[in-house]
This record gives sequence, C-alpha cells and structure tokens, in this order.
Amino acid sequence: MLQAETAVRKESPEQVRDILVSMKGIVKQYQVGGETSTVLKGIDLTVRKGEFLAILGPSGSGKSTLMNIIGCLDVPTEGEYLLSGIQISDQDEKTLAHIRNKQIGFIFQSFFLMQRQPWKM
Repeated sequence: MLQAETAVRKESPEQVRDILVSMKGIVKQYQVGGETSTVLKGIDLTVRKGEFLAILGPSGSGKSTLMNIIGCLDVPTEGEYLLSGIQISDQDEKTLAHIRNKQIGFIFQSFFLMQRQPWKM
C-alpha cells in the first residue's frame, strides 16, 4: 500500500502556476468479498511543468491504481485531485475523455502494439 509522507512548504504564485498535478489526501478503497481493502492511503503529490516522475514500488503496492487516478481512468475514494487547476472529480465522462486525449497520458505496463499493414493505392 502506498502511504504518503507529508512536508509543508509555501508556494510562490509562479510555482502555483507551474503545477500540473496536485493531489491531496488521495485514498482509494475497494470492496472485496465484503471486506474493505485500502490500496492508497493519504497520498499527497505535486508535479510541476518540466518535472520527470517515476513511481516505484513492489508488486501490489498501488502504483497502477495511482497512475489510473492520475490518468483520469479511475477516481479516488477520498481526496482532491487537480490537473492543471481543474478539479477532476467535478468532470463528466465526456470532459474526462477530452482531458485524457489532450492533456495527460502514460504508457501502460501491459501494452499491445497494433500490427499495421502498409496502405496501397
């Protein structure tokens, strides 16, 4: 399970404008056989323009779950997620599809390449 360690710091107006991903208190829980399984617990994450991010951890630690939330493919159980200042939980599916198409993307850990046939005239 991913769990955050928090540090407090003040942001200048310029730094706030450069924030692409802002997550505060992200929790993700699933119901499994009548039991609640907490996968993400209190994640705070800030990613700014120009930064490179790698999420590392053992199998089952919540990396894919976190990436699915960042990529607008899933929603947190609790917490706030802003992408370029947009509150993601307030968006409908059509808007989320547009955001996924134009603003954010990632390569899935299990990807499938499409075999292309040359096009002939």
